[in-house]
Amino acid sequence: MVFLLKEKIARGAVNGTMVLTYAPASVEILGYAGLDYVIVDTEHGANDIAEVESMIRAAEVSGLTPVVRVTKNEPAYILRAMDVGARGVLVPQVNSAAEADRAVRAVKYYPRGDRGLAGIVRAARYGFQPLDRYIADTNENTLVIVQAEDIRAVDALDEILAVDGVDGVFVGPADLSHSMAMPGRFDDPEFTRTVHAIVERTVRSGKFAGMFCFDAAQARYWRGQGVRMLCVGSDTMLFAGAARALARELKAD
Repeated sequence: MVFLLKEKIARGAVNGTMVLTYAPASVEILGYAGLDYVIVDTEHGANDIAEVESMIRAAEVSGLTPVVRVTKNEPAYILRAMDVGARGVLVPQVNSAAEADRAVRAVKYYPRGDRGLAGIVRAARYGFQPLDRYIADTNENTLVIVQAEDIRAVDALDEILAVDGVDGVFVGPADLSHSMAMPGRFDDPEFTRTVHAIVERTVRSGKFAGMFCFDAAQARYWRGQGVRMLCVGSDTMLFAGAARALARELKAD
C-alpha cells in the first residue's frame, strides 16, 4: 500500500512525530493513534539501516507514511533509506542550492536524478513491481524535505526554494538557534523573526513549510501560520512526559 503524504500536504496540514529509538511497536502504535507520518531519525537517533527497515514496515502496517531523516546529505545514506522503503527523506544541514540539488538527485531517478537503480530492493517490492512503474512512482511521489537549521540556509533560502524537486523546507529550531549564537533561546525576538521569515518565504514560494514543535499548542500556532508538516516531539519526549506524569500522580497524596 502506498501512502502519499504529498497528496495529504496539498490538502492541508499533516501531523507526525519523530522516532529516535529502535521501537517498531511504538511506530505501529503511532499509526493506530491517528498520526499521518513518522520520521525515523538516523541523525541523532542510533538506528541502523536494518532497524530503519523494520520501523518502515511497522509504519506501513498502521497507515503511517515513513520518512527517514538521514545522517547527512550523502547519496549513500539517502540511497539506503529509499531502497528499504522510505517515502521521503528529511535532509539535515542543507545550506545552499547546490546542496539541495545534491539531495534531490540522490532521491530521484533519471531524468531528474542519478540515484543508483536496483529493481530488486524492498522499495521495488523485490522485483515484483514493474521497473518502469517503480521509477515513475519514485520520481512523482517521494518527498525531498530539506532542513533550514543554519543561518547560511536562511541567507540562501530563495535559491534553495528554487531548486526543482525540493518539496518542502523544515525548520530545525535547536540547530538554527545555535548557529545564530543564541542556543535554546527560542523566545528571542531575533530568532522568532527569523523562523517566521523562513515560513513566510517558503509558503510564498508554493512549497510547504515543516516545523519541529515541542507540544500540540505550538503545532496549532504554526498551523495557523501556514505550516503544513507539523512534527510534534519525539518518542523519547512522549515517553518521558508520560513517565513524569505517572510519577507525579503516584506520589500525590
